[in-house]
Amino acid sequence: MAYKYATAIGLIGNLEIKNRISLPPMEKNWCDRLGNPTRRFIDYYAERAKHGVGSITYEATYIDARGRGNLFQLGLWHDDNIASHKRLNEAVQAYGCRTSAEINHGGRNANTHRTGLQPAGPSNVPLPMVGGHQLHELSADEIAAVVQSFRDGARRAAEAEYDMITIHAAHGYLITSFLSPVNNRRTDRYGGSEENRQRFALEVYRAIRDEVGAEVPVGIRVSAEEGIEGGYEISSTVDLINRLASMGLDFVDVSTGVYESIEDLIQPMDMAQGCLLPLARQMKEAVQIPVFGAGRIVDIELAEQAISNGDCDFVHMGRAFHADPRLLSKSLDGRKGDIVGCIACNKCCMELFVNKPSVCTVNVAAGREQQFRLTEAPKPKSVIVAGGGMAGMEAARVAAERGHEVTLYEKTDRLGGWINVLSAPLNRAAWARAVIDRARLCEQAGVEIVLGKEVTASLLRDKKPDALIAATGTRPFIPKYLPGYQEPIVTNYDDVARGRVAPGSNVVVVGGQQVGMAIAEFLTESGSRATVVEATGSVASDLEFMAQKMLTARLAKNDLLDIRLNTNIEAIQSDSVLLQSGGKTQTLAGIDLVVFALERDMNQDLQEVVSDGLLDELGTEFRAAGDCVWPGEPYEAVLSGFTAAASL
Repeated sequence: MAYKYATAIGLIGNLEIKNRISLPPMEKNWCDRLGNPTRRFIDYYAERAKHGVGSITYEATYIDARGRGNLFQLGLWHDDNIASHKRLNEAVQAYGCRTSAEINHGGRNANTHRTGLQPAGPSNVPLPMVGGHQLHELSADEIAAVVQSFRDGARRAAEAEYDMITIHAAHGYLITSFLSPVNNRRTDRYGGSEENRQRFALEVYRAIRDEVGAEVPVGIRVSAEEGIEGGYEISSTVDLINRLASMGLDFVDVSTGVYESIEDLIQPMDMAQGCLLPLARQMKEAVQIPVFGAGRIVDIELAEQAISNGDCDFVHMGRAFHADPRLLSKSLDGRKGDIVGCIACNKCCMELFVNKPSVCTVNVAAGREQQFRLTEAPKPKSVIVAGGGMAGMEAARVAAERGHEVTLYEKTDRLGGWINVLSAPLNRAAWARAVIDRARLCEQAGVEIVLGKEVTASLLRDKKPDALIAATGTRPFIPKYLPGYQEPIVTNYDDVARGRVAPGSNVVVVGGQQVGMAIAEFLTESGSRATVVEATGSVASDLEFMAQKMLTARLAKNDLLDIRLNTNIEAIQSDSVLLQSGGKTQTLAGIDLVVFALERDMNQDLQEVVSDGLLDELGTEFRAAGDCVWPGEPYEAVLSGFTAAASL
């Protein structure tokens, strides 16, 4: 049988689980303000359970209002939460999927701006990333009260008919802080020695076990390592798990990192798939209870390999199922080529840091399963889509799936638009998967794709479409007010990324945000020496935070790259550029290429063409979608393409 390890029945305690594929806890910010799952939340998880997932741990579920992380986070802090959680479990368990409540106290990761309360911890070690709020140091009596809150949360989980309970002791939350020699500076019986620092975790487990009894499986999610200077290492975590296992712990879920090492716990595309499996393997080799492994596992082949190799017993696949809820069923049906792959762009996670709901760049229906369910168009129409970027391809796909006859025109020889720039450096190549998948979806929907042809007035008059969707995207901006902008050494990011211009040996890249840094890294990978000229005080500020940290680490090791911050270019000559910073100028000589990688400019040429009455003449409906309306992130482009086509 295909994937015999991944599809094998699993056992946790006495609980049978139909396969070894699990959805890990991923916060979505989709609940109400009191922690109750909404219809959106329920529909999302029911859809994934329907397509074969063996078990689901929904998300960090706060058991104390002071320990809430996000405004719309799942909660079991009050008995009033029980009924809604029961409805959630009924919807998911109807498909034979097991559920686990991950009960949690946010500790130093909680944010006063969201809870309205002072965060608490074992010691007053504020976390700058969430506002740097001063922490209330818990007294012994208050620690006992928090333990009781965990116990009460477990009782509510049992009453809501969860199959399992997971104690969240990872990622820098309250239990992690007690375990940490960096963040726990106490001198009483909860601090100092490793045994003392583990005491709180043991008390929480004991209270939960006493509450729910031996029949309900109870496990723990841990950060194998903190990943910070002076933090605990995996040997300490193994010791903790073995102590808990001797008390009856049923399973361990192995993650890693804290917010200061957040790129380890929310891995960007720069990190290898399965990057945390070595930690899971170390744990599995040292303990006698089932182990869950995680860490950018995006396909069933890797999950199968992880289990068959003995890395873990169960495999978490979170963002992968966020991108495609049918990932498992497609794999088992021999339709792996139809899967929409997660590219680890981290849009799903980054939204939470600005208190927005989780979304997905490659699956805009994630969390909107009912709202974005496509319906057949009342009347089939002939539709032309101008532009083959993410917005154009999504618009074409949706229009075709609704029954329209769709032709997509892309004026270049390649689909993808500016994604071709983002995917240029090796460490960001996963962006290309988004283009490949969207193009395949268009073809499967019956879209006719025409490359190397631009939509013009004459083409529209010839084809007379019922509807036109302009998704012409953006184009590079070169400031024509800059002396020397017409010099032969001047080019733009798009021509470099698409190979129209050969990399120079000594290059100046004008602009150090995401596009500029992508081009700079692409050039240095080709052997060029590059100087990035950035007018602000930081590079890639528009890049998601985890990838920023990875980029910073690479820049420190890249001897071919020079960054000039708070610097602008004043003039270009045949083989040199004049720079200015702080009122002082400097000439860089021996330059053979100047690449402009500034903010993208909207391409609204087609809108201008059709604005003189042509649409009325032809009786053609018109929509505009994506970056030609306003330059944004790829997710926004895909969403815009979807909504434009869904309205036809």
